Amino acid sequence: MSLPLAPELQRRLIRPFQGLPPSVYIQVVATLINTMGGIAKLFLPLFFLERYQISYGQIGLLMSCYGIGAFGGSYLGGVLSDKFDNRGLAAVLLTASGALTISLALPLPLWLFFPLLALTGLADGSFRPCNMRLVLEPCSAADQPTAQGLYRMAYNLGTALAGITGGLLAGFGYHWVFVAQGCASLLASVWVRLAYRRLGGAAPVHHAQRAGESAALASPWRDPAFLRFIVGMLLIVGVFDQMYGTLGLFLSEHFKLGPQWVGYMFTINGLMVVGLQVWIARRIHRWGLLRCSQIAVLLIGAAFLLLNAGRSVLWPLLCVVVLTIGELLISPSYSAIVMQCSEGRQRGRYLGIYSAAWGGRTLYAPAAGTWLYGSLGGAQLWWVCAAIGVLTALMLQRPLGELLRRESSANVLA
Repeated sequence: MSLPLAPELQRRLIRPFQGLPPSVYIQVVATLINTMGGIAKLFLPLFFLERYQISYGQIGLLMSCYGIGAFGGSYLGGVLSDKFDNRGLAAVLLTASGALTISLALPLPLWLFFPLLALTGLADGSFRPCNMRLVLEPCSAADQPTAQGLYRMAYNLGTALAGITGGLLAGFGYHWVFVAQGCASLLASVWVRLAYRRLGGAAPVHHAQRAGESAALASPWRDPAFLRFIVGMLLIVGVFDQMYGTLGLFLSEHFKLGPQWVGYMFTINGLMVVGLQVWIARRIHRWGLLRCSQIAVLLIGAAFLLLNAGRSVLWPLLCVVVLTIGELLISPSYSAIVMQCSEGRQRGRYLGIYSAAWGGRTLYAPAAGTWLYGSLGGAQLWWVCAAIGVLTALMLQRPLGELLRRESSANVLA
């Protein structure tokens, strides 16, 4: 009797993924291929420690080179996306990323890794803004959160698979992780080239602007509301990043949980993103961009306070659930806000600043979090996180309102 329900169940599962422009699916597949090859940068510290027997300080400097390159590349990629056809640019950047990542496996002198990692980070970071444009720009405003949700689902699914493939390959040698990641990027580049060639002009995409036309458009650096929004985002993503550092310390010291529990937390986070992101993203406009983004900020800030509620393992689990709900709301909301407020402006630079701010948290959040953890203790740090969440929500109320009113005015004029 349950068999007749199967087609209807299949339609319900597939329906959220239908009706988007072809460019969205091309970039989602490219993202999945690019991420599932391995997580090369996670194995870099172990690689340098084993092959070169260098100090932790030197390893930190090497990793900083990658981080600085990725941070600068995020803005550079946005600038380039205003000047070149993003379809070709995406393929070129994936090719550069693949070739540079494979070169990390070569028996090179240690000093050469400093510029090589900076260039690798530059290529990786530059790909994000043009990838985001190819995912979001062909969509209507109502479909942009859904497209962003589908992209994030593919990214997290690829990352989950990369954890398995990377761990298996590392057993044969860390250099094989770099080779696999590089080959995945090259394969993604080939996919992008062939897919767009097959489509021809079927997918509406951004084309390069003349230098004079680009310069005449409004710059994000002269947009006070957008810059205040970026400052607020820097605060709240710094809080969110504590999931990757001080949370593990607190689980060990306060809850006496083994390192496997950190893995469990990330598994819960990944499964929730894969299972719920598209469903939530499709409802963002119905619920309201301003409401969703502000609720997300408050949830991210308050989630860590649950760790102070007791010593049962239930509280860390509940913390990760609340934190992930905030993540599920904030990513599609913020990307949709940036896309819509940059209409008729230097969109590549808007996306470049946004991508740099989102990814740049790794330059300050771990250091700030561990310093506060060591100075105040974990319990006090979580109160600081909650306070930052409230402060960010108050600080963003006005600029978000201005950005969304600008979008409404543009729609009326159109």
